[in-house]
Amino acid sequence: MEDRDPKKVESNSEQPRWSATRIAGLLLIIVAGLIILYLVVGVIAWQSGENLRVEREQQVLTEQLTRQITLAKDDINQGSFNLALRRLAWVLEQDPNREDAVALQRQAEAALKTALTPPASPVPSPSPEPSPTPGEGNDQGQALASIKRLESQENWPELIEGTLDFQRRYPSYERLETDRLLYNAYLSQGLVQIQGDQIELGIYHLSQAEKLGDLTQEALDYWLWAELYQQGIAYYGVNWGAAISFFRDLCLAAPFYQGACDKLYDSLAAYGDQYVNAGDFCPAVDLYREARQYGRNSTLDTKLNEAVQGCAEATPTPPAITTTLPVTGIEAIISPVPNE
Repeated sequence: MEDRDPKKVESNSEQPRWSATRIAGLLLIIVAGLIILYLVVGVIAWQSGENLRVEREQQVLTEQLTRQITLAKDDINQGSFNLALRRLAWVLEQDPNREDAVALQRQAEAALKTALTPPASPVPSPSPEPSPTPGEGNDQGQALASIKRLESQENWPELIEGTLDFQRRYPSYERLETDRLLYNAYLSQGLVQIQGDQIELGIYHLSQAEKLGDLTQEALDYWLWAELYQQGIAYYGVNWGAAISFFRDLCLAAPFYQGACDKLYDSLAAYGDQYVNAGDFCPAVDLYREARQYGRNSTLDTKLNEAVQGCAEATPTPPAITTTLPVTGIEAIISPVPNE
Protein backbone atom coordinates (compact mmCIF):
# COMPACT_ATOMS: atom_id res chain seq x y z
CA MET A 1 0.00 0.00 0.00
CA GLU A 2 1.15 3.52 -0.75
CA ASP A 3 1.74 5.89 2.14
CA ARG A 4 -0.24 9.16 1.90
CA ASP A 5 1.29 12.39 2.96
CA PRO A 6 -0.91 13.70 5.83
CA LYS A 7 -0.17 17.36 4.97
CA LYS A 8 -1.23 16.78 1.40
CA VAL A 9 -4.46 15.14 2.51
CA GLU A 10 -5.18 18.01 4.91
CA SER A 11 -4.56 20.56 2.18
CA ASN A 12 -6.91 18.81 -0.21
CA SER A 13 -9.65 18.60 2.43
CA GLU A 14 -9.47 22.33 3.28
CA GLN A 15 -9.55 23.54 -0.34
CA PRO A 16 -13.31 23.16 -0.91
CA ARG A 17 -14.04 24.87 2.41
CA TRP A 18 -11.99 27.95 1.51
CA SER A 19 -13.63 28.08 -1.91
CA ALA A 20 -17.09 28.17 -0.34
CA THR A 21 -15.99 30.90 2.03
CA ARG A 22 -14.67 32.99 -0.78
CA ILE A 23 -17.91 32.51 -2.74
CA ALA A 24 -20.00 33.55 0.28
CA GLY A 25 -17.86 36.62 0.80
CA LEU A 26 -18.15 37.55 -2.83
CA LEU A 27 -21.92 37.20 -2.67
CA LEU A 28 -22.04 39.43 0.38
CA ILE A 29 -19.99 42.05 -1.42
CA ILE A 30 -22.32 41.88 -4.43
CA VAL A 31 -25.41 42.18 -2.25
CA ALA A 32 -23.92 45.12 -0.36
CA GLY A 33 -23.01 46.77 -3.63
CA LEU A 34 -26.55 46.33 -4.96
CA ILE A 35 -28.02 47.77 -1.76
CA ILE A 36 -25.74 50.78 -2.02
CA LEU A 37 -26.65 51.16 -5.69
CA TYR A 38 -30.36 51.04 -4.92
CA LEU A 39 -29.92 53.58 -2.14
CA VAL A 40 -28.02 55.92 -4.43
CA VAL A 41 -30.65 55.54 -7.15
CA GLY A 42 -33.39 56.15 -4.60
CA VAL A 43 -31.72 59.30 -3.31
CA ILE A 44 -31.21 60.59 -6.84
CA ALA A 45 -34.83 59.85 -7.72
CA TRP A 46 -36.06 61.56 -4.54
CA GLN A 47 -33.89 64.59 -5.20
CA SER A 48 -35.13 64.76 -8.78
CA GLY A 49 -38.73 64.57 -7.63
CA GLU A 50 -38.10 67.23 -5.00
CA ASN A 51 -36.57 69.53 -7.61
CA LEU A 52 -39.54 69.00 -9.92
CA ARG A 53 -41.94 69.73 -7.07
CA VAL A 54 -40.14 72.96 -6.18
CA GLU A 55 -40.13 74.01 -9.84
CA ARG A 56 -43.85 73.29 -10.11
CA GLU A 57 -44.64 75.28 -6.98
CA GLN A 58 -42.56 78.18 -8.25
CA GLN A 59 -44.29 78.02 -11.61
CA VAL A 60 -47.73 78.14 -9.98
CA LEU A 61 -46.73 81.10 -7.83
CA THR A 62 -45.23 82.93 -10.83
CA GLU A 63 -48.42 82.41 -12.83
CA GLN A 64 -50.50 83.71 -9.95
CA LEU A 65 -48.33 86.79 -9.49
CA THR A 66 -48.41 87.55 -13.21
CA ARG A 67 -52.18 87.23 -13.23
CA GLN A 68 -52.56 89.67 -10.35
CA ILE A 69 -50.26 92.19 -12.04
CA THR A 70 -52.32 91.94 -15.23
CA LEU A 71 -55.53 92.47 -13.26
CA ALA A 72 -53.94 95.43 -11.47
CA LYS A 73 -53.23 97.03 -14.85
CA ASP A 74 -56.88 96.59 -15.79
CA ASP A 75 -57.94 98.11 -12.46
CA ILE A 76 -55.80 101.18 -13.09
CA ASN A 77 -57.28 101.61 -16.56
CA GLN A 78 -60.76 101.41 -15.03
CA GLY A 79 -59.92 103.89 -12.28
CA SER A 80 -59.98 101.29 -9.46
CA PHE A 81 -56.71 102.47 -7.97
CA ASN A 82 -57.30 101.17 -4.45
CA LEU A 83 -58.01 97.68 -5.73
CA ALA A 84 -54.92 97.79 -7.92
CA LEU A 85 -52.81 98.79 -4.93
CA ARG A 86 -54.32 95.93 -2.90
CA ARG A 87 -53.37 93.41 -5.58
CA LEU A 88 -49.85 94.81 -5.96
CA ALA A 89 -49.29 94.82 -2.20
CA TRP A 90 -50.06 91.10 -2.15
CA VAL A 91 -47.73 90.49 -5.10
CA LEU A 92 -44.87 92.30 -3.37
CA GLU A 93 -45.49 90.33 -0.18
CA GLN A 94 -44.83 87.15 -2.15
CA ASP A 95 -41.96 88.55 -4.23
CA PRO A 96 -40.53 91.90 -3.09
CA ASN A 97 -38.16 91.96 -6.09
CA ARG A 98 -40.82 92.13 -8.80
CA GLU A 99 -39.77 95.32 -10.57
CA ASP A 100 -42.88 95.43 -12.76
CA ALA A 101 -45.07 95.31 -9.66
CA VAL A 102 -43.08 98.10 -7.98
CA ALA A 103 -43.35 100.30 -11.09
CA LEU A 104 -47.07 99.62 -11.37
CA GLN A 105 -47.56 100.38 -7.69
CA ARG A 106 -45.95 103.79 -8.15
CA GLN A 107 -48.17 104.43 -11.16
CA ALA A 108 -51.30 103.51 -9.19
CA GLU A 109 -50.27 105.67 -6.23
CA ALA A 110 -49.67 108.65 -8.51
CA ALA A 111 -53.00 108.14 -10.28
CA LEU A 112 -54.83 107.85 -6.97
CA LYS A 113 -53.20 111.05 -5.69
CA THR A 114 -54.24 112.86 -8.86
CA ALA A 115 -57.78 111.57 -8.57
CA LEU A 116 -58.05 112.74 -4.97
CA THR A 117 -56.72 116.21 -5.76
CA PRO A 118 -59.64 118.47 -6.69
CA PRO A 119 -59.10 120.47 -9.87
CA ALA A 120 -58.60 124.19 -9.56
CA SER A 121 -61.89 125.86 -10.30
CA PRO A 122 -62.21 129.47 -11.54
CA VAL A 123 -63.33 132.03 -9.02
CA PRO A 124 -67.01 132.65 -9.69
CA SER A 125 -68.22 136.18 -10.09
CA PRO A 126 -70.13 137.37 -7.08
CA SER A 127 -73.86 137.13 -7.37
CA PRO A 128 -76.55 138.24 -5.02
CA GLU A 129 -77.50 135.52 -2.56
CA PRO A 130 -81.13 134.56 -2.53
CA SER A 131 -82.97 135.63 0.52
CA PRO A 132 -83.80 132.72 2.80
CA THR A 133 -87.32 131.39 2.74
CA PRO A 134 -89.21 132.25 5.86
CA GLY A 135 -89.53 129.36 8.25
CA GLU A 136 -87.27 126.36 7.99
CA GLY A 137 -85.49 127.09 4.67
CA ASN A 138 -82.39 128.37 6.38
CA ASP A 139 -82.39 125.34 8.69
CA GLN A 140 -82.39 123.03 5.64
CA GLY A 141 -79.29 124.68 4.21
CA GLN A 142 -77.45 124.51 7.51
CA ALA A 143 -78.37 120.87 8.04
CA LEU A 144 -77.22 119.96 4.53
CA ALA A 145 -73.94 121.79 5.06
CA SER A 146 -73.38 119.80 8.26
CA ILE A 147 -73.99 116.55 6.38
CA LYS A 148 -71.50 117.51 3.68
CA ARG A 149 -68.87 118.07 6.34
CA LEU A 150 -69.33 114.43 7.36
CA GLU A 151 -68.54 113.43 3.77
CA SER A 152 -65.29 115.40 3.78
CA GLN A 153 -64.38 113.66 7.07
CA GLU A 154 -65.21 110.24 5.52
CA ASN A 155 -67.47 109.52 8.48
CA TRP A 156 -69.66 107.13 6.51
CA PRO A 157 -71.88 105.70 9.29
CA GLU A 158 -72.94 109.15 10.53
CA LEU A 159 -73.29 110.38 6.95
CA ILE A 160 -75.71 107.54 6.18
CA GLU A 161 -77.73 108.18 9.33
CA GLY A 162 -77.71 111.96 8.89
CA THR A 163 -78.69 111.85 5.20
CA LEU A 164 -81.55 109.41 5.78
CA ASP A 165 -82.84 111.58 8.62
CA PHE A 166 -82.54 114.69 6.42
CA GLN A 167 -84.48 113.03 3.59
CA ARG A 168 -87.23 112.00 5.98
CA ARG A 169 -87.54 115.57 7.22
CA TYR A 170 -87.08 117.31 3.86
CA PRO A 171 -87.92 114.74 1.18
CA SER A 172 -87.89 117.19 -1.74
CA TYR A 173 -85.08 119.54 -0.73
CA GLU A 174 -81.90 119.05 -2.84
CA ARG A 175 -82.93 115.46 -3.48
CA LEU A 176 -80.31 114.79 -6.15
CA GLU A 177 -77.57 116.05 -3.87
CA THR A 178 -78.72 114.03 -0.87
CA ASP A 179 -79.05 110.92 -3.05
CA ARG A 180 -75.48 111.48 -4.19
CA LEU A 181 -74.30 111.80 -0.60
CA LEU A 182 -76.17 108.66 0.38
CA TYR A 183 -74.82 106.69 -2.60
CA ASN A 184 -71.25 107.69 -1.79
CA ALA A 185 -71.73 106.83 1.88
CA TYR A 186 -73.27 103.41 1.15
CA LEU A 187 -70.58 102.58 -1.40
CA SER A 188 -67.64 103.66 0.75
CA GLN A 189 -68.94 102.06 3.94
CA GLY A 190 -69.78 98.85 2.07
CA LEU A 191 -66.24 98.56 0.69
CA VAL A 192 -64.75 99.12 4.15
CA GLN A 193 -66.94 96.46 5.72
CA ILE A 194 -66.68 93.90 2.94
CA GLN A 195 -62.90 93.97 3.19
CA GLY A 196 -63.06 93.55 6.96
CA ASP A 197 -65.05 91.21 9.18
CA GLN A 198 -68.51 92.63 8.45
CA ILE A 199 -69.02 90.98 5.08
CA GLU A 200 -72.79 90.61 5.23
CA LEU A 201 -73.29 94.20 6.29
CA GLY A 202 -70.92 95.30 3.54
CA ILE A 203 -72.96 93.45 0.93
CA TYR A 204 -76.11 95.08 2.29
CA HIS A 205 -74.64 98.57 1.97
CA LEU A 206 -73.45 97.88 -1.57
CA SER A 207 -76.93 96.68 -2.48
CA GLN A 208 -78.35 99.93 -1.10
CA ALA A 209 -75.86 101.94 -3.14
CA GLU A 210 -76.85 99.98 -6.25
CA LYS A 211 -80.41 101.25 -5.85
CA LEU A 212 -79.13 104.80 -6.21
CA GLY A 213 -76.66 104.33 -9.06
CA ASP A 214 -74.35 101.97 -10.90
CA LEU A 215 -71.67 100.38 -8.78
CA THR A 216 -68.02 100.78 -9.62
CA GLN A 217 -66.14 97.78 -10.98
CA GLU A 218 -64.19 97.60 -7.74
CA ALA A 219 -67.40 97.29 -5.75
CA LEU A 220 -68.77 94.64 -8.11
CA ASP A 221 -65.56 92.62 -7.80
CA TYR A 222 -65.59 92.74 -4.02
CA TRP A 223 -69.25 91.81 -3.95
CA LEU A 224 -68.53 88.72 -6.07
CA TRP A 225 -65.53 87.74 -3.94
CA ALA A 226 -67.53 88.19 -0.76
CA GLU A 227 -70.23 85.85 -2.04
CA LEU A 228 -67.65 83.24 -3.03
CA TYR A 229 -66.11 83.52 0.41
CA GLN A 230 -69.45 83.19 2.18
CA GLN A 231 -70.38 80.13 0.13
CA GLY A 232 -67.00 78.55 0.85
CA ILE A 233 -67.35 79.25 4.58
CA ALA A 234 -70.85 77.76 4.56
CA TYR A 235 -69.37 74.41 3.46
CA TYR A 236 -66.14 74.76 5.47
CA GLY A 237 -65.86 71.76 7.80
CA VAL A 238 -69.11 70.30 6.46
CA ASN A 239 -68.43 69.49 2.81
CA TRP A 240 -64.75 69.90 2.01
CA GLY A 241 -65.24 69.21 -1.70
CA ALA A 242 -67.71 72.06 -2.10
CA ALA A 243 -65.58 74.39 0.04
CA ILE A 244 -62.56 73.65 -2.17
CA SER A 245 -64.53 74.57 -5.29
CA PHE A 246 -65.39 78.05 -3.99
CA PHE A 247 -62.03 78.81 -2.37
CA ARG A 248 -60.15 77.62 -5.47
CA ASP A 249 -62.00 80.20 -7.59
CA LEU A 250 -61.50 82.89 -4.96
CA CYS A 251 -57.80 82.14 -4.53
CA LEU A 252 -57.31 82.40 -8.28
CA ALA A 253 -59.18 85.70 -8.64
CA ALA A 254 -58.31 87.45 -5.36
CA PRO A 255 -55.70 85.61 -3.28
CA PHE A 256 -55.44 88.64 -0.98
CA TYR A 257 -59.12 88.56 0.01
CA GLN A 258 -59.92 87.10 3.45
CA GLY A 259 -57.00 84.65 3.31
CA ALA A 260 -58.56 82.81 0.39
CA CYS A 261 -55.52 80.68 -0.41
CA ASP A 262 -55.04 79.76 3.24
CA LYS A 263 -58.64 78.57 3.38
CA LEU A 264 -58.05 76.57 0.20
CA TYR A 265 -54.93 74.99 1.72
CA ASP A 266 -56.80 73.98 4.88
CA SER A 267 -59.72 72.57 2.89
CA LEU A 268 -57.49 70.52 0.60
CA ALA A 269 -55.52 69.08 3.52
CA ALA A 270 -58.68 68.27 5.48
CA TYR A 271 -60.30 66.60 2.47
CA GLY A 272 -57.16 64.53 1.98
CA ASP A 273 -57.29 63.51 5.65
CA GLN A 274 -60.89 62.44 5.16
CA TYR A 275 -59.92 60.11 2.31
CA VAL A 276 -56.96 58.69 4.28
CA ASN A 277 -59.16 57.99 7.30
CA ALA A 278 -61.48 56.06 4.97
CA GLY A 279 -58.51 54.03 3.66
CA ASP A 280 -58.71 55.60 0.19
CA PHE A 281 -55.16 56.87 -0.32
CA CYS A 282 -55.00 57.66 -4.04
CA PRO A 283 -57.40 60.66 -4.06
CA ALA A 284 -55.60 61.99 -0.99
CA VAL A 285 -52.33 62.12 -2.94
CA ASP A 286 -53.73 64.61 -5.46
CA LEU A 287 -55.31 66.73 -2.71
CA TYR A 288 -52.12 66.87 -0.65
CA ARG A 289 -50.06 67.75 -3.72
CA GLU A 290 -52.40 70.59 -4.63
CA ALA A 291 -52.33 71.83 -1.05
CA ARG A 292 -48.53 72.06 -1.16
CA GLN A 293 -48.86 74.71 -3.86
CA TYR A 294 -50.38 77.07 -1.30
CA GLY A 295 -48.40 76.22 1.81
CA ARG A 296 -45.90 73.78 3.21
CA ASN A 297 -45.14 72.17 6.54
CA SER A 298 -43.52 68.97 7.69
CA THR A 299 -46.85 67.45 8.71
CA LEU A 300 -48.28 67.80 5.22
CA ASP A 301 -45.13 66.33 3.67
CA THR A 302 -45.39 63.33 5.99
CA LYS A 303 -49.05 62.86 5.11
CA LEU A 304 -48.26 63.04 1.41
CA ASN A 305 -45.50 60.43 1.65
CA GLU A 306 -47.77 58.09 3.61
CA ALA A 307 -50.58 58.57 1.09
CA VAL A 308 -48.23 57.85 -1.83
CA GLN A 309 -47.08 54.64 -0.14
CA GLY A 310 -50.63 53.64 0.73
CA CYS A 311 -51.79 54.27 -2.84
CA ALA A 312 -48.92 52.16 -4.23
CA GLU A 313 -49.73 49.29 -1.91
CA ALA A 314 -53.47 49.38 -2.50
CA THR A 315 -54.88 46.35 -4.31
CA PRO A 316 -58.07 46.93 -6.27
CA THR A 317 -60.94 44.65 -5.32
CA PRO A 318 -62.37 42.77 -8.31
CA PRO A 319 -65.99 43.60 -9.01
CA ALA A 320 -68.57 41.12 -7.86
CA ILE A 321 -70.08 38.88 -10.54
CA THR A 322 -73.74 39.69 -10.84
CA THR A 323 -74.59 38.10 -14.19
CA THR A 324 -74.95 34.49 -12.98
CA LEU A 325 -78.38 33.00 -12.94
CA PRO A 326 -79.86 31.95 -9.63
CA VAL A 327 -79.70 28.27 -8.86
CA THR A 328 -83.46 27.92 -8.88
CA GLY A 329 -83.58 29.40 -12.36
CA ILE A 330 -80.98 26.99 -13.71
CA GLU A 331 -82.76 24.06 -12.11
CA ALA A 332 -86.00 25.18 -13.71
CA ILE A 333 -84.28 25.19 -17.13
CA ILE A 334 -82.58 21.81 -16.94
CA SER A 335 -85.06 19.88 -14.85
CA PRO A 336 -87.23 17.52 -16.88
CA VAL A 337 -90.97 17.85 -16.84
CA PRO A 338 -92.34 15.35 -14.36
CA ASN A 339 -94.22 12.43 -15.86
CA GLU A 340 -97.88 12.50 -15.36
